[in-house]
This record gives sequence, structure tokens and C-alpha cells, in this order.
Amino acid sequence: MERKVLVAVLVLGVLLLVAAGIVFVLSSSQRFAKPEVELPPSLDEVAEQYPDLARLLQEPELDTVYKDFLVVYEEEGEEAALEMARERGILVENEGKEYVRLTLILDTDDNEPLKTQLEAVGVVVVSAFRDRVEVAVPLDLVRQELASDDPGAIFGKLAEIEHVISVRLPEPRFPDQGPVEGEGVDITDADVWHSAGITGEGLRVAVLDMGFDGYESLLGEELPDEVAFEEFGWFYGEPGVHGTACAEIVHEVAPSAELVFAMYDGSDAAFGEAVDWLLAQDVDIISHSAGGLIGPRDGSEWDAQLVNDLASDGILWVNAAGNDALSHHRGSFSDVDGNGIHEFAPDEETLAIYGYTDFLGIALSWDDDWERPEQDYELFVYDQAGDLLASSRGVQSGERGQEPVEMVLLDGIEEYAVYAAVVVEEADRDVTFDIFVLNGDVEYPTAGYSISPPADALYSLTVGAVEWTDDALADYSSQGPTADERLKPEISAPTGVSGISYGPKGFDGTSASCPHVAGAAALVWQAYPDFTRQETVGFLLGQAVDLGPAGPDTGYGYGRLQLPAAPDVTVVPDATDVPDATVTSTPTPGPTTTPASTATPMPTPTPVDYSISTPVLLPSPSRKLPDTDVLVFAGGVAVALLGCGGAVLLLIGGVGLLALRRRDRRTRSAAQPGEGQQEQVSLSSASWPQVACCEKCGAAVRAGARFCPVCGHPREPTPVTRHCPYCGAPLRPGGRFCSKCGQSVQ
Repeated sequence: MERKVLVAVLVLGVLLLVAAGIVFVLSSSQRFAKPEVELPPSLDEVAEQYPDLARLLQEPELDTVYKDFLVVYEEEGEEAALEMARERGILVENEGKEYVRLTLILDTDDNEPLKTQLEAVGVVVVSAFRDRVEVAVPLDLVRQELASDDPGAIFGKLAEIEHVISVRLPEPRFPDQGPVEGEGVDITDADVWHSAGITGEGLRVAVLDMGFDGYESLLGEELPDEVAFEEFGWFYGEPGVHGTACAEIVHEVAPSAELVFAMYDGSDAAFGEAVDWLLAQDVDIISHSAGGLIGPRDGSEWDAQLVNDLASDGILWVNAAGNDALSHHRGSFSDVDGNGIHEFAPDEETLAIYGYTDFLGIALSWDDDWERPEQDYELFVYDQAGDLLASSRGVQSGERGQEPVEMVLLDGIEEYAVYAAVVVEEADRDVTFDIFVLNGDVEYPTAGYSISPPADALYSLTVGAVEWTDDALADYSSQGPTADERLKPEISAPTGVSGISYGPKGFDGTSASCPHVAGAAALVWQAYPDFTRQETVGFLLGQAVDLGPAGPDTGYGYGRLQLPAAPDVTVVPDATDVPDATVTSTPTPGPTTTPASTATPMPTPTPVDYSISTPVLLPSPSRKLPDTDVLVFAGGVAVALLGCGGAVLLLIGGVGLLALRRRDRRTRSAAQPGEGQQEQVSLSSASWPQVACCEKCGAAVRAGARFCPVCGHPREPTPVTRHCPYCGAPLRPGGRFCSKCGQSVQ
């Protein structure tokens, strides 16, 4: 019986070790098995296959996503083409109708003639700002064109309109993600200024965002009694509460400031329209907790220039740095094997991207002329099986209207990970490229150079995120410098704070940090109404708590927002007593004056150095475990448990069987005595413990028992006499050998 049990233990141990090996292989494949890159036919090859589409497929002004749409229609029909359009972000719904959305880039800022022309043929102009026009083509009109002899005519007509130099998929911006008072008010000492009567009175602060759901229900409690509100565009997604949460923080920090809300849909033209409206509202400060995927990130993009234009009007623009430290990868193109595909690591031609929603955006850009790029690279996205999900193959040939950018939007993603490949189409040099991901993290993150535009603008006061609990830099907080090596962010502020809009889970992201700084700027401007916007910035930076490496760095900036002791606003100084505040040698916009009823002596603000030659770069944070790594981690735990369990059972079973074998060998040796030994005798009853009787009740009691098993009477145990198991002779107490036959009895 013992042997069967031990054999069963051994078998179970082996099974556990086999199971551990299987789990290891499966879990490892989740992390390390990458798809083989198989490039699809080129657009020229597809054009040969579909001659009716050849002209459009070779049209450099048309974004490749619309070309892919037409190819799918030709290959698989209308239903498949529309499904592809939904998955790639082409379609948008508004008031129960579906539209194909496009951005038209013009070579002129005069868009009025174009708007009239488009509306005359049934195309809806959603937003228009200078050289950017967002249009929506009714799906019924697209269907009519698809059923005609020229299925791509509608896209061709748009690309050939006078002054249109590019037809693109709209580039999205996105949020950097009883009464409740957030923790930031106390941390930054804004409450001390409130007690001194400084609450932002006389200032108008704008919140520019993409969602203000529920703000009406907070008026008079978490928000002022009334706010001005306007919205622009309807291209992207559900509005949500993001802007409302930002407004809560501004109101907490500057409770007497007037608030103005501008909601836009994330597109370029709607952004411009919203900014124009805010300018007309005579705002002093604009808080913008959002950013885009695409831009040169050197302050030269049109939206960054728009921010700089506002500075010349005395408006302070405060922008979230972005949440891209874990969703950005920077590399230099390397093609060791010469197949035209970049190698992210030895023998790795794809970059794993771990999405955390079903909508994923992936943008590739590289160092080139942003008005006339000549280096042509492509972006391909695969699933784990190696099937191509999407590609972006725009033309970069030095023509105006092109950009060194490829972008893919994927809606309804069910994969836990997708894989990006960077391919050279035509280039005469290797480039430094960046990959940015919306709603996901990358396998090899690069924190540096991850500032989201327009936070890269020269006159944007850009804000990073620190955890309110311990002042640690948030691992997702975008870090500088800018592409032209300027310091960004300049300041950081609390995140993860409480609020009504996001409830118990708190409000995270640089989105929460940005409005803290905007509200604090309103307090400073009330206390020192003669400050220019630049001097207000210098005051905030000069009071910041230096964190991280000594001095300004690319994560914390000058440090975490901290207001000094509250000034006495009841003292109105003589003008001759006001010191001359110097700021920076960098050319600054003209000053602005903000009205206030009282004033205090002005301190000298800290000069702001926008041209730091060697900014301190912080190391990239460790990437959070995405779903795939969680699987690997769980698999590792399972392997450890199964492996250890199997090893222990093997050890127990092996030692047990070895012991049984030794005992059996000893028994067999005794059963076959050698020369001079006596044959083993049968054991008589004398060799077993004798049975006695209880002196009190007479019951049988085994030898050596101290109590009667029947009546419990104590008794003197009867000594047990040992007998030799070979000859039966009595043994001496403690004897090791039989005195009669000489056999060992141990």
C-alpha cells in the first residue's frame, strides 16, 4: 500500500511539472511572440489591378484611408467598405445621419468661396478656420457615387477644388484625462490667499475643452452661478465631463473669477473657431487640458502660433503637458537586414502597442520639412496573427500640403495588443521618428520629447503632473524638451484630486494639473493687476517648489505650483514705490492690465529662460503592466506554483520509495543468512508484548500500559522483554547484537 501511494505522488509531481511547462510556453507566447511583417501590394500595384481607381490611388493630395475605402468597396462590396470606414474613423454620426468626414487644407486663409461651393453640392461645412475646413459628406451622397461608373468621384472632386492642397482624415485632439474641495487648494496654499480676500475677482478664465456634460447641475455650488458657453463642431466622440471637471478645479482655486466655457470637437478648424470666440469674450486666461497626436513639437505648428498670437493680446494660455510619457516611442530608423523595415530591437520589426479602450490612434512622424517633406516612410499595423489591420501610406514628395506624418485610427479594436511597423518607401537618409499612441501604451516608451501640441508653443505655460499625495512625478506625465530643445513643462501641479465630476476615483492626468495653475494665475493677477502675462508666469515659476534634480528639468519644470504668503491687498502703494520687474531677454508680447479694485507692491518675478541649452532630461518611467504583461505575470506565478509543487512531490515520492527499497533489501538479506549464520526461526508468541490483567477489574491490559482501558485504574507497566527476531532468544536491554546467534538487532 505504501508503495502505491508513493508512486501516485511521483506521478502527480511529474504531471504538475508538465503543466508548468505548458503554462510557461503559453504565457511566454503572449509577450514574446510577435507577428511576421508581410507587406501588402503597393498602391501602384493595386492601381494596375483596378484601373478605374488608378487616378485616385495615385493622387498625392488624398489621404490613403479613403483610397483603402475604395479598394475594399471594389473587392468586397459596399457593406464591407462601410464596415471598414467605421473601424478606421472615417464615418461620423450626427442627429441620426451618417457622414464621411474629411479635412481640407487650403493654400489660402480665405475659405468663404470654398464654403459656398461645398454647400451648393450638399457637402456640410462643420467648421472652418483660416486654411482648415472640416467637411462632412452625407453617406447617401457617397453611396450614389459608389454605385456610379466612377465610384471615387466624390473624393476626386474634393481634391481637385481650387485652393485645396490636401484632403486628410481629421486630426483629433484629445483630453489629457455635497460640495467637494480638491486637495490641490490646500497643497498650493490657495486657501491662504482666499482667507486674505484674494479669490480671482475681476478675472475672466476660459476653459477650452471637449466635454462639459453635467455642468448645469453644478452651477451655484461647484461652479459659479452662471457661465458663458458655446460649442464648435461635432466630429469626435461623446462630450463627457472632462471640461466640467477642469472647471471645478479652476473655481476651487479662484472662486470669484468669471468662467467661460468653449467646447470643440477636437478638430483643427473647430479649435480655431473656439479660440476666436474666446478672444471676443475678453478672457484673461485660457486653460486647455488637451493636446494632439500630430505636430513638429517645436512651436512652429499653426496652433502653437495661434497661442503665441494670443500672448500678444495679453492673454495667458495654460496648457496640460500631455499624458504621453508611456505612450511615446522615439527611435532612429535602422534596417540591418536591408528589407526596408525598421528594427525596434534585434530581430524585432514591430512595436507592441497595448490599448486600453476599443478606440486606438497611432501616429508616426519624423524629422523633415513640415511644409515640403521629402523623406517618405509608411506605417503598418498588424494583429498578433500577422494580419494587416490598417496602413497609412501617404505621399511625401516635397509638395506643399504634405506632412511627414502617417496616422491610423482604429475603432472597435478587440485585440489586447496590436503591432506597428515602420517602413521606408523612398528616402535618402535615415530619420529620427516618433510614434505617439492615443488610448494605449507602447512596448518601449520614451518619456523625453513627448510634449503634446500646442503645449510646445513658446508662450504656452505648460503644466506637468505630480501626485498630490507625495509630489512624485506622475509616470504618464509628458516630458520635454521640445523638438527645438526648449524647456517644457515650465511648472507642475497636483493631480489625482477629488471632485464631483469623476467621483471617488479622482481626477488624474495633466488635465487636472493644468486648471490648478490657471486658477492660481487668476489669484496672482488680482493681487498684482499691473503684471503682464509674462510677469505673472515669472511670479508662479519663482515661487514653485523645486522637485527632482536641482533647478529646472524636463519633468517638473521649475517645480510644483506653490503660492507664497498672501499679500495684503488692503495696501495701495504709491506708484513710485513699485519696483521695476524685469523678466527675460526673450522678446515678449506687449503688456496687459487686468482691472482690480486694490493692489499691492509688486515683487520682482523670476525671469523665464525659454532657451535652456542643456535641459535636464529625466529617465523614462517604467511602463505600467498592460494586459499582455498581466497575463505573463499571472503565468509566471502559475509556473512557479506548479513547478514548486511538482518538485516537492517528486522529492517526497523519490525519498519514500528509496527508503522502502532499503528496508526490503535488509529484509531479504536477513531471510538468506550467509555462511555460519543460523536459519531465521519463526517468531514465537514470546517475541510479542505480553498481555496482563488489571489488578482492580481484571480486564486485559497491554504490556507497558499505564492505565486500564476499562476502569482507568493506574498500574505499574509490565516491562517488555525484547527478543531476537532471528533466533528468539531474550535480548539484553539496550543490546545491539543477539548474545545467542550474534545477529545485529538494531
